[in-house]
Amino acid sequence: MSDNIEQEIEQEEEIVLDPVVEELKSTKDQLLRLAAEFDNYKKRTARDTEQARQNARADLFGQLLPLMDNFTRAAEAACTDDCLDDYKQGVQMIFDQFVAMFAANEVAAFGEVGEEFDPNCHNAVMHVEDENFGANTIMAVHSKGYRMKDRIIREAMVGVAN
Repeated sequence: MSDNIEQEIEQEEEIVLDPVVEELKSTKDQLLRLAAEFDNYKKRTARDTEQARQNARADLFGQLLPLMDNFTRAAEAACTDDCLDDYKQGVQMIFDQFVAMFAANEVAAFGEVGEEFDPNCHNAVMHVEDENFGANTIMAVHSKGYRMKDRIIREAMVGVAN
């Protein structure tokens, strides 16, 4: 009699536990699939980000190649005193190409004499007491700063008065 009761209890436990075990297995399978999906997403996103960076670099250097070609021609040109003005005009044309490329990519120069010094975008490399300039005013520009929209690419290196 006790054997029958034990068998009945075991059968009832199996009947109650079977759906729970199945649900647990199903949930575990879903979690493993979700983890694998997320891992694949991270890898794909990293790959896409790196590809976008490579494309951006390739686009930039593609824009720089005509400028490099012109500098190469200028460097290889035999120039005498007679052609100095033409040589200077050619270098000015290359400079104008750079300015146009910067403008097309929304890159702007900043840091001019007379502007107010801003430590967020200027790097003061010298300080001079000069009555001709107001307090905290840029009195010399050693190298211009550049920004693309709101992002500073390079701070302007300046001398500040007073």
